Amino acid sequence: MIGGTAYGVALNDREQVAALGDALGEKPYGTPPVAPILYIKPRNCFAASGSAVPLPGDVAEVAVGATIAIERALAGPPVARLAIDLFVPHASFYRPAIAERCRDGFLPLGPATALPAGLASIEIVTHIGGAERHRWSLSRLVRDPAALEREIATFMTLAPGDLLLCGIAGDAPTARAGDTIEVTAEGFAPLAVSLVAEQAR
Repeated sequence: MIGGTAYGVALNDREQVAALGDALGEKPYGTPPVAPILYIKPRNCFAASGSAVPLPGDVAEVAVGATIAIERALAGPPVARLAIDLFVPHASFYRPAIAERCRDGFLPLGPATALPAGLASIEIVTHIGGAERHRWSLSRLVRDPAALEREIATFMTLAPGDLLLCGIAGDAPTARAGDTIEVTAEGFAPLAVSLVAEQAR
């Protein structure tokens, strides 16, 4: 489905950074971030819309980080997809949260579409169990998608097929096994998955 690597961006929500406040100046951080904080969602995380995402027995709930993924197409202009960055809630951003973010199926992706106009202010809505649980706009981003790409390009190159997740809301809702999730945004096909308890082996 995806030929490259998926990169997420932590602390790109202006409201989340403001809420952390003075904590970002304390140990272990020392200072608020001055550049994008990237992490990788490896290929085992990729899942298609309609998938059943297994939650391991040690995971009681996951945060549902609805966002937009921009893909460097193998040919032609970039495209965009709805994405759900699933992760086990965690308080620290100091070290990569591998166990919390990189479980199987923890990056459901919708179908690709042309980059919509007004991407920097698009609104993303999350329904869990049929009820609206979260709504946020990419206007909350510290770095909008275009600025994020420009700044990342100063220290690394995104290859054709790579995905860049624009950022997730600091107040992302949570879901548990048995829940259904649907994410919508204007100009995109809906992205829906279900969470199921992983079967013991």
